Amino acid sequence: MFDSQKFRDDFLKRLDNKLHLEELFNYIPDAYFFAKDAQGRFINISHTWMDVRAIPREEDIIGKTDFDIHPKDLAEQYVAEDQRVMESASPLPNQVWLIPDRHGNLKWYLCSKIPLFGDGGKVIGVAGVLRDIKVAGTEFQSYQELDKVIAYVLEHYQERIQISHLADLMYLSVSQFDRKFKKLYQITPQKYILRVRINAACQSLTRTEKRVSEIALESGFYDQSYFTKQFVNLMGISPSEYRKKFKATESMS
Repeated sequence: MFDSQKFRDDFLKRLDNKLHLEELFNYIPDAYFFAKDAQGRFINISHTWMDVRAIPREEDIIGKTDFDIHPKDLAEQYVAEDQRVMESASPLPNQVWLIPDRHGNLKWYLCSKIPLFGDGGKVIGVAGVLRDIKVAGTEFQSYQELDKVIAYVLEHYQERIQISHLADLMYLSVSQFDRKFKKLYQITPQKYILRVRINAACQSLTRTEKRVSEIALESGFYDQSYFTKQFVNLMGISPSEYRKKFKATESMS
């Protein structure tokens, strides 16, 4: 009787230990691969994902963590999910994440992760694949139902946005809309609006010489102290510190 398990294991033993799976993903433009060790340090990343994130060289990402390349609040969520995968030693498919692209624009991605096992079956890291939610296919049509809400927020974030109006766009009550949005995107509508506004402020801080108070107003904040507080909560540093840090980074690149 044919032993399929032995057949597969025998073949895998013959493989070069240095086989780089991310090379395959370099030929799939809508799928992005990454792998990290148990400490959350990147050990591999596909060139396609490097291009999306505007990472010019592998040495600029290998050995670094999410906290080195992402805003504080997003990095905390990514790391928490990595820990969940490693502690459970089980795959976690099709999780929705909000990630800035090379231009600083926020985009939704579907992320599937698996644990990486070392000798003795010990979990030594995590690997994942991301797909742009807009090109993920009809199997994720439920996410596309909220496209008009996402588009409205991106177009009107500088204005006062009422959650009731977003609910009306979907012909739902406020409570129904809130539950649907949070279930699909793992974030409340209010938190999403805040993230969009903070992201817009980040772009203005590094690309213009405008005063912080002016940037706050243009980003949809009508109180500078509230803007600064929320900025620190999400980014981990003040607007002025962010401007200094990332303008310096751009001048060195």
